[in-house]
Amino acid sequence: MISLEKILTELQAIGSGGGWLFWALILLAFAIAYALMGLWNALRFPEATLLTPREWTRLLRQPNGTPEIFARLSDELSRATDPGRTLQEVGQRLFSRPDRRFPFAFVMISAAPLLGLLGTVSGMFTTFDGMAANVAEKPIDVISKGIFEALITTETGLVIGVPTFIVCAWLKARHDALVLHFHQIESRLLGELGKRPA
Repeated sequence: MISLEKILTELQAIGSGGGWLFWALILLAFAIAYALMGLWNALRFPEATLLTPREWTRLLRQPNGTPEIFARLSDELSRATDPGRTLQEVGQRLFSRPDRRFPFAFVMISAAPLLGLLGTVSGMFTTFDGMAANVAEKPIDVISKGIFEALITTETGLVIGVPTFIVCAWLKARHDALVLHFHQIESRLLGELGKRPA
């Protein structure tokens, strides 16, 4: 069984070899995780109006499979003075947070491989510096230290960037589908409300 002490020792060994860029990548990984959790939460509609967040989620996932929720929403809108404006405001409340957060999340995710690449360059500088300098350490030790720094930061940047990009792209696709369903529901509701006698 792997103990926490063993994991921390291994992480410290990798961190000391990877230099400050490795720790910057670890901090970036936590920031990306926080951003993705925020996006996941935002797609559960915590600021929903007219319906509960759970009802909005059900309605937007299955627009045609929830007639009782659709009827309730239609009744709520029939009491509004301007249903079109009310629906527009509801859409803003539902989707404005994720719309603002997705670009920032993608920028942070894109930064991970670039920081890894910066670590590669830094490691190569260490390697070439070790080859050129007359130091007390054996040249092979300095060279291997530089190569280790280059490889560990590159790998860490890719390990952070690739999976989180996939998760963020999946969340974005889900968000886009929900927005599309919202616009379809909006059209249906406004058409239905337009046919009702004044």
